[in-house]
Amino acid sequence: MKSAANNEQVGDITIMEDRYYVQRLTEQVFLIRERTSEEEGPGPDDRIVRSFVVRHDAYMYAGTVNEQQKKLDEHHGHWAQPAI
Repeated sequence: MKSAANNEQVGDITIMEDRYYVQRLTEQVFLIRERTSEEEGPGPDDRIVRSFVVRHDAYMYAGTVNEQQKKLDEHHGHWAQPAI
């Protein structure tokens, strides 16, 4: 299950318009990362938020925090306050 409607798989990184995304590090390690800028795609300087060993759990977590982020964006302005 993907965590956002606007995402695209490129190699081991799922590129999204969302602030938080899943990066597959190994066969069994999936990182949740926070993009440093809304103008740029995923990069090596993006903050690692959490890691998972189950792919599904990683995507569910990313989906949840991105939903929280959308609510914060509505109240505080786009990318003004992080969900985590």
